[in-house]
Amino acid sequence: MMRAQAAEPVLQCHDLHKSYGNLKVLRGVSITVNPGDVLSIIGPSGCGKSTFLRCLNRLEGFDRGSLRVMGREVAGLSVNWRELRQLRISVGMVFQQFNLFPHLTVLENLVLAPRKVLELPIAECEERARHHLSQVGLAHRCDAYPGQLSGGQKQRVAIARSLCMNPAVMLFDEPTSALDPELVGEVLQVMRMLAESGMTMLVVTHEMRFAREVSNRVVFFNDGLIEEQGDPADVFSNPTSERLRSFLARQ
Repeated sequence: MMRAQAAEPVLQCHDLHKSYGNLKVLRGVSITVNPGDVLSIIGPSGCGKSTFLRCLNRLEGFDRGSLRVMGREVAGLSVNWRELRQLRISVGMVFQQFNLFPHLTVLENLVLAPRKVLELPIAECEERARHHLSQVGLAHRCDAYPGQLSGGQKQRVAIARSLCMNPAVMLFDEPTSALDPELVGEVLQVMRMLAESGMTMLVVTHEMRFAREVSNRVVFFNDGLIEEQGDPADVFSNPTSERLRSFLARQ
């Protein structure tokens, strides 16, 4: 999938390191993400993929390296609340678990952040929420509570909630891993739609078909490093790393 390249990357990180005590989780990760890129991040469990995403929106600090989001430098160990607020507005995240507030309706879940963080009028917040619920095929469930939804519906609501903040880039941390197999397709279809609309996305995934067909770049993590990356056709058909060949053979 060919995408136009822009002079200003959405996200750049260089030599990112992260440890938990003596455990080195990220050992020097560097990557550049341009507007409209869809990066699928693959690799074995425990290789640092999810930690990397969490560092990008500062759910985790990092020990060393540099990170720039929308041209702004993001500190590693410390960041003030104004910088953090701006970062969270620019970088949306969808988790494995849906993290919806069970006591709020679908509409109330979506309205909350734009109202509290962006301080938008309630009418505008509700308009955004209804628009994005329509995008993910759930306009008819705005008055439902999370407990009344299937897992696939909850994840689509979580995606719509992130979209309500109008982020520059979306991070997906294995968004289908908590779903029953028959519900995976409905979430992947929404993600395909977002990719086709030009949304910049980084997706940690075990869905190899999605990575091959929707991404414009596949990134293979191994032992806290990017071991291989490139066009999906090259990565899947002609992997140069023995570890990547072994990983793909098991998929």
